[in-house]
Amino acid sequence: MSEQSHLLSKHKSVRDALQYAADHPEMKTAPIDTPVWELVARILFDIANTPNANVRGSMARATRAQKMITDRLVGNRRAGTHPVRAKRQQVTFVDLTAGKIEP
Repeated sequence: MSEQSHLLSKHKSVRDALQYAADHPEMKTAPIDTPVWELVARILFDIANTPNANVRGSMARATRAQKMITDRLVGNRRAGTHPVRAKRQQVTFVDLTAGKIEP
């Protein structure tokens, strides 16, 4: 196997990286030994699930991160097509409303 094809075999798509981070919440290796795709996916989940009410823009950043994750994992619709159908795929986020809105 050539060096370039060996390096490309370690890469993952954005969807695969996010799905891996969702399926494996705990890191198995030290951060220095973790692939970049896994670190980025974990940081995006961390931003989406741990907003700080004392930091300006933190809630907006968390909402934007949640939208990125759901668009990649669940999907979104193209203009002029029917709405996305519910699938078995579920993404669970922390409640950002602090219990003000009942489910």
